[in-house]
Amino acid sequence: MTESLSPVSAGGPEAAYVERIEPGSGRLASRAALATDAPAIPLDGDWQFRWCAGLHDLTIGFEAPEFDASGWDTLAVPSMWQMHDLDGEAPYGKPQYTNIYYPFPVDPPRVPDANPTGEYRRTFELPSEWPEDGRAVLRFEGVDSCFALWLNGVLLGDGKGSRLPTEFDATPLLREGENVLAVRVHQWSAASYLEDQDMWWLSGIFRPVTLVHRPEGGVEDVFAHAGFDHLTGIGTLRVEAPEGARVTVPELGIDIAANETVQVPVEPWTAETPRLYEAEVATATERVSLRIGFRTVKIKDGLLKVNGRRILFRGVNRHEWDPDTGRTLSVETMRRDLELMKRHNVNAVRTSHYPPDRRFLDLCDELGVWVIDECDLETHGFDFLSLRENPAKDPAWREACLDRMARMVERDKNHPSVIMWSL
Repeated sequence: MTESLSPVSAGGPEAAYVERIEPGSGRLASRAALATDAPAIPLDGDWQFRWCAGLHDLTIGFEAPEFDASGWDTLAVPSMWQMHDLDGEAPYGKPQYTNIYYPFPVDPPRVPDANPTGEYRRTFELPSEWPEDGRAVLRFEGVDSCFALWLNGVLLGDGKGSRLPTEFDATPLLREGENVLAVRVHQWSAASYLEDQDMWWLSGIFRPVTLVHRPEGGVEDVFAHAGFDHLTGIGTLRVEAPEGARVTVPELGIDIAANETVQVPVEPWTAETPRLYEAEVATATERVSLRIGFRTVKIKDGLLKVNGRRILFRGVNRHEWDPDTGRTLSVETMRRDLELMKRHNVNAVRTSHYPPDRRFLDLCDELGVWVIDECDLETHGFDFLSLRENPAKDPAWREACLDRMARMVERDKNHPSVIMWSL
């Protein structure tokens, strides 16, 4: 198991993980977001919830399975707690807009003890038919800004990087029947110094949570390399995947072993002609679906070219935002945003200032939009205010910064719409 958190008492110091520079503990290695046929249990819906005004107000022992949270509020997951206006009141604080200034005294990596915190609990049933082989993985798609989680009363780990997925191995603690998941989310943490984006600052488990099965001998990760030669019309495909996996693209007559290279005539992917080919990567225990778009991106003679042609961005900077739900967006809202852009001849999106909901990139692949995928990393408040100790210039923060870049690339590496990384 992971190291224990520092002791927290009702009037005592905050948990050590909140002010640690490291991006988390107990996490699994980053990998691509995959559409798999492996069993999964969505954990979205109503959770028991308690809002704490600060670290002095934390609920001791709330993670214990026998803890009685019947008097707690109910909060939807995913959502952002400041967006819940109950009878005209703002019981969980209000949205806070900031441009440059940090909303707390700057003293990295420390944050105030008056640190609003949300405590979440829910139970879920593990069915008797859940596979006994492999691993069970808890996946959080986005939690702002820092969290720790317990399964059946035992600490699994903690995570930072609000707009990035985090996975934990739940296998040793999972049991047939009822399980208790407890999550403590802090509004501010050491990670907040890396997230000084010009936007509304909001908090909570704001993207989906899922328990996923990882079968033995399954498709742990996939990286599809799909280039296009504009002179010959030939596409080149190589899919990095576990040894023994097979890659099929029925429309192109492709059936090869993983990590092999094949060349076939294809129609290229562009923002104007978003041609996608349905593919599958399969082992004896798992099948993963992919949508392949063939394109080659180069900078030549100072010009950005895709498939040999110079492209012109008619782009927008896009924050994830809904006036009622904040940065928790439905697929319908994302699609409506993109269709509105397309109708007005917008062909490119910079995901300012963080990686978007991964389903947004699925839609960009489908509808045809060039994407500049932006890392969840911003410290401009230090330079504008002439402050010392800017984490972006401090070697002590190096791994925390690189972790955010790597996790973004790993998650989004299979999207043909992503033609530029904003690091």
